[in-house]
Amino acid sequence: MLRVLEEGVAQGAGAVKKAVVAITGASGVIYGIRTARALKERGFDVDVVVSFEAEKVSIYECGESLFEMLKGFRVYRENEIEAPPSSSSYLAKTLGVVVSPCSTKTLALIAHGIAQDLISRAALAALRIKKRLVLVIRETPLGEIELENALKVARAGGIILPASPGFYNNPKDLRDAINFVVGKTLDALGVENDLYRRWEGVRTDRGLCERL
Repeated sequence: MLRVLEEGVAQGAGAVKKAVVAITGASGVIYGIRTARALKERGFDVDVVVSFEAEKVSIYECGESLFEMLKGFRVYRENEIEAPPSSSSYLAKTLGVVVSPCSTKTLALIAHGIAQDLISRAALAALRIKKRLVLVIRETPLGEIELENALKVARAGGIILPASPGFYNNPKDLRDAINFVVGKTLDALGVENDLYRRWEGVRTDRGLCERL
């Protein structure tokens, strides 16, 4: 069942800024939560799809219900395959689909064209109509099978974005590291953002190693 959580979702007749964010059970659910929030902060109408495993992982990693942290969004569970994000006609009016974090299982489903749940259905529909599909892969190390699956998706038009924070921006804390990945995700979607310090040549205000 569709859940529009307490704070409500802005509905505008002329609104065209839409996106879909899916959160799987890979470790790092905060990436998906932060991505959804960052898009909303920039005026996007965001649909969120969550897997059953993501619901469990959020309790373990964040100490809070995933639905509690997604107040204000339309939230669907992975088995709600009749939901709007499953349809290419709906996705045609969106910027695209982000799966963050993307489990290797979900990567495999997409790579092999298996629309098993709402997340894989939305991702495959996005590829069919040439919408942006960004898969934020957190798993490491990656074996030959996972790399081949990632290559298949990339060749089909998807963007494989490893959840690998950079250090040239001199991150001060975990929030900076998370924002780096989220900022790169928004970059891949074509959404302007200032979530991380971009490379502007060699700087002297370093100090990360000194703080370790």
